[in-house]
Amino acid sequence: MIQKRVLILIKGLGLGGAETLLTSAAPHLDHQRFRYHVGYFLPWKDALAEPLAAAGLPVYCFGIRWMADLRAVLRVRAYVREQGIELIHAHLPWPSVIARAVARCCDVKVVYTEHGCWERLHPLTRLVNRLTMRWNDLSIAVSRDVAQSMAGGGSTPIRTITNGVDCARLQPSDESRIAVRQEFGIPQGNLVVGKVANLTPVKNHLLLIRAFARLLEVLPQATLLLVGQLRESTEAVRRLVDRLGIAERVVVAGPRQDVPRVLSAIDVLAISSHTEGLPISLLEGMALGCAVVCTRVGGIPSVVEDGRNGLLVEPGNVAQMTAALEQLAQRDGLAARLGQAAASTVREQFDIARMVRQVESLYGEVLQ
Repeated sequence: MIQKRVLILIKGLGLGGAETLLTSAAPHLDHQRFRYHVGYFLPWKDALAEPLAAAGLPVYCFGIRWMADLRAVLRVRAYVREQGIELIHAHLPWPSVIARAVARCCDVKVVYTEHGCWERLHPLTRLVNRLTMRWNDLSIAVSRDVAQSMAGGGSTPIRTITNGVDCARLQPSDESRIAVRQEFGIPQGNLVVGKVANLTPVKNHLLLIRAFARLLEVLPQATLLLVGQLRESTEAVRRLVDRLGIAERVVVAGPRQDVPRVLSAIDVLAISSHTEGLPISLLEGMALGCAVVCTRVGGIPSVVEDGRNGLLVEPGNVAQMTAALEQLAQRDGLAARLGQAAASTVREQFDIARMVRQVESLYGEVLQ
């Protein structure tokens, strides 16, 4: 069988959800049908370059510091011609715009995956993305809400393929739970509320912090564990924690490459974002049996059914988030029941092997 050559193109290989998805997918790729390459642009975002290379994927950095730099198109075009790439699978808007520009001067197909609703994009990014969408051969959205936000962007079809996680790798571990709590100085008996997301405004850490401060009034034996890259909201987070006088109860852990291990130490996983696609951390936490409370945004309601396998609250509503945390903190077994149902949901419907097969099936369609 002749392998088709596929270039997976992404902005960077930092510790974000879309990037983590690539490393989780790597063991499940069909190397008999496809010869995969991974390309990225931002050289300082390379945390996952080594794991991808260790999985047998050629990884190449195009060395661009600004995504609108026209040299990005020239460098990707040269790589496509040199390696005989037949399909570029671009993740997120700017890599996709670059891939479309390359396709205008090379005989290469373009598949574009969008991981978040377009409303969150910068107006210029949204405009350029929409104007060039018609140059895709096919577009993929990670949830129905994301697909709806992309509507009207061009005549090429949009398919919805939900994200997946490596369920076989995600196994609860009492040993990890104890070790992580010891690492962060969290008492073993404390309720741990966790959030795994880069510290950016759209993730709305401030809402969760305010709700957690209210939870402490009824349950002092609780800890808030924040995992993610220290980005533009970091100082606002630290100021609010200090102002509320809860610094001793909040751990800002920064970025981690062992997120599943850290999730083992979390009792309640909270997502307080203004908007989302379908967070990988949500699926990982659910697979590990965390009770989850999430804002009702993006693709989250397609996974979390309120009262069955998690709790949903309206975005921006501190009172609802507080009430949900208080419900899950009670010792009546609710958190355990929701966590068990959450694990069953993800293991039955959101395994990454299924996602990879669906994506590769679309490659076959496009390359016919």
